[in-house]
Amino acid sequence: MTDNDRAGGDALAERLGRRLFGMRGQTRPEFLTLAQGIERATALASKDRSGPVVVADIWDNPGGGTAGDSTIVLKGFLDAGVTNCAFGTIWDPMAVRLCHAAGTGATLDLRFGGKTSATAGDPIDATVEVVQVRKDAVQSFGTSVVPLGDIAVIRVQGIEVVLNSNRSQAFSPDLFGNAGVDPMRKDILVIKSTNHFYGAFAPIASDVLYVAVDGPYPNDPATNPYTRLTRPLWPRVETPHAVSEPAP
Repeated sequence: MTDNDRAGGDALAERLGRRLFGMRGQTRPEFLTLAQGIERATALASKDRSGPVVVADIWDNPGGGTAGDSTIVLKGFLDAGVTNCAFGTIWDPMAVRLCHAAGTGATLDLRFGGKTSATAGDPIDATVEVVQVRKDAVQSFGTSVVPLGDIAVIRVQGIEVVLNSNRSQAFSPDLFGNAGVDPMRKDILVIKSTNHFYGAFAPIASDVLYVAVDGPYPNDPATNPYTRLTRPLWPRVETPHAVSEPAP
């Protein structure tokens, strides 16, 4: 590409790198607080639309290493009185087993979610209806098949929640369809994924919203507690190439 012109290659790399760096802060989607996400999702859902409003819980993403059992976003939607909503997923093998033992159609007092970390929210205690139970459920990711393990769909205050026993982020609307929940009949779909969901969910969604909450996934460079960082880093430093002191 540079015909062994190292100096020319270095200059090209510098030029392209700075052009790419110049796009910082302009390419990611808008991250909403939980309150903003609920308000906007319910407002959008009340309008004529072609499909459900999709809300992504971007930080409790098992694809990034979290447990996927955070209840923070679900509790927010429950407290707001949102209905005709499906939520996928909350990882809780124990709750899944209890629902399978109770069977489809059963009503029981259930504690679920919020078991793995103090930053994942409190467990939810609720009287739930077991809408569906499935063994060895799956979802698709392109041409791949992603196992969800045994699952249970529970109804809590008008929200249908998919509980799974095999940790996975949400990749496709068939996460719901394979669980017996028609995603197109819901006003709002809430999923746990940062962006891998987009390719399959965007075509059916009237709108896609991204909600960021404090949780177990430290993925904000402005606040991450780095212990070995010795160079300037954006966004801690606005123009890191122009300074030499370590990032704060």
